[in-house]
Amino acid sequence: MFDDKAQMHTLEGVAAATIMLLVIVYAIDATSMTPLTSSTANVHVETELQVLGQDILGALDYAEPGYNSKLKNDVLTWNGKEYVWNGTKYMENGNASYLQNNLTNNLTNILGATLITQGIAHNVELTFLANNGTTYVTRRMIYNGDPSENAVIVFRKIVLQNSDTINSGNPIKDIDPSTNLYNIVDVKLILWRM
Repeated sequence: MFDDKAQMHTLEGVAAATIMLLVIVYAIDATSMTPLTSSTANVHVETELQVLGQDILGALDYAEPGYNSKLKNDVLTWNGKEYVWNGTKYMENGNASYLQNNLTNNLTNILGATLITQGIAHNVELTFLANNGTTYVTRRMIYNGDPSENAVIVFRKIVLQNSDTINSGNPIKDIDPSTNLYNIVDVKLILWRM
């Protein structure tokens, strides 16, 4: 007794197994692109932080023609000291005993209204040329700890002219007294979730 349909049943079994294997492979590939995975969620959070940081610096750097932006005024009036958030205000790092040792400006006002209320940690660093014009110097204006691996950094360049009034304690120096250009400051805002 021979079954003439045995080969057909074998081919149907192989075809069904192949289809099931392809469905499983497709399902595994599709799950790695859903927003439930940690890598995609981190990218989403980082993108939101980057947009928020760019919006903050962009809003502060806007100025009417003939006027300095709020961000430029904050750079000009900075005294070169480092400040930390103590839960209610930005205080001078290591010397917060007096009210005048607290930092209150346009930048701290907007950081307090946006980042602090959302629990977003942040640092602000200023990078500029030293007075020899060849060496870059980076100084912290606001420091709230070391950023996480998922930190986002946004930049804004501020051009200072000789006609700008600069605070006497400001460490930013004139890179070329023979020109009207005083210095170029790179304002770096570093954001991360705690």
